[in-house]
Amino acid sequence: MTNVKAPCTWAQRKDRLFVTIELKDTKNLNVTFAEDKISFSVEGVRAGAESAKYETELELFGKINPEESYYRATDQKVEIVGMKKESGPHWDKLLTQPMKLTKAWLTTNWSLYVEEEDEEEEGNKGVEGFGGYGNKSNLLTTQVDSDDEGGVDDRPGDIADIMSDN
Repeated sequence: MTNVKAPCTWAQRKDRLFVTIELKDTKNLNVTFAEDKISFSVEGVRAGAESAKYETELELFGKINPEESYYRATDQKVEIVGMKKESGPHWDKLLTQPMKLTKAWLTTNWSLYVEEEDEEEEGNKGVEGFGGYGNKSNLLTTQVDSDDEGGVDDRPGDIADIMSDN
């Protein structure tokens, strides 16, 4: 099977990345985090297309903390939050690859975008609810149906402290 990239959007804050996989009716989702990459495979429906299997490896421009990163799937999309290893300036780009190699499947999420110098003023504009942001009960879930906001935590450990500084 060929490695088909899922359509994604992204934005960032000083301490985290937001990646949205733009697929509906997702099944068989597998997301893994490493310091320098986020990998996922998923079956889903792309706008205007049939259901297909997608595999994507995001080789990150900087480093993240895999233990603090999480994701949430709904019927409409998959939301991934990668917690940066070090809070600080915005990264110049998400991936190590040149943009000309990713522009067919990766774009900026303008609804979450905030200029770095405006981040203090804008705060969490647009990120309420993203990947469970602000709602600790939905963090680290593997599948959340649109009519069932509970979700199931299948990762070990106490997640209550992940967002404690927000």
